[in-house]
Amino acid sequence: MAELPIIRIAPNPDIRMQQTGDGQTFAIVDNFLVDPKALVSNVGLYAGDFVTAPMGHPSRGRDIGEKATQEIHSFFRTKLSKLFPFHRTGIRLKAFMSNVSLQPEELSAFHRMCHVDPRTSPDHCTFAGMLYLFENPELGGTAFYRWKARDIAIRAYELGSQKGDAAAFRYLEEHSEVYRKPPEYMTSSNDIAELLEVVPAKFNRAVFYDGEMPHSGHIMRPELLSSDPTKGRLALNIFASVRPKAA
Repeated sequence: MAELPIIRIAPNPDIRMQQTGDGQTFAIVDNFLVDPKALVSNVGLYAGDFVTAPMGHPSRGRDIGEKATQEIHSFFRTKLSKLFPFHRTGIRLKAFMSNVSLQPEELSAFHRMCHVDPRTSPDHCTFAGMLYLFENPELGGTAFYRWKARDIAIRAYELGSQKGDAAAFRYLEEHSEVYRKPPEYMTSSNDIAELLEVVPAKFNRAVFYDGEMPHSGHIMRPELLSSDPTKGRLALNIFASVRPKAA
């Protein structure tokens, strides 16, 4: 398995803070990396190592080691901890390259709804980041939502974990109108959640947010997706387990 070189962040990146309709904050950073094309070119060396991502992520990907992400870890510690309510110490970082290529008929029950990133422990929460590494913005950005039927989503995830996707789908089909329609990526409000904000994709744009905000990829044109990560919806997904500051 080929190892990535250190992912270099641009000096003094311009961080823009924005809010969703319900007042939750997220950050957008354009021109995030010094040389994003070098990162993309490395993908061809290990594209065969891409494996199916965890439940809720309609992608294939590959974990990135700590050495390659050390500057991203420092960015969370020195920059983002000043902007979001978490401590700069005790940050645990995970990252993986991902490529979304599934067509609507291939989506699982969970791929068709927004999701949250779970806590890794009771005293830590998860802050997430997405770095777009594709040129065509029509491949889709990131959407943020507000739950309308959180209890249904939770029960569906419980059933999926315990009994598999078919059980979750049967439950959702019974309790949600959207699951009685032809499958599609979630890109608008429905009876599960309300769409609040869409961040358009842009090459070398990073988005950082609280993982407990319901979110999903905003994929309006799935026919443009490709199984070749160098041509498809390639992204760097970042998950930081952090200690939240007291409210």
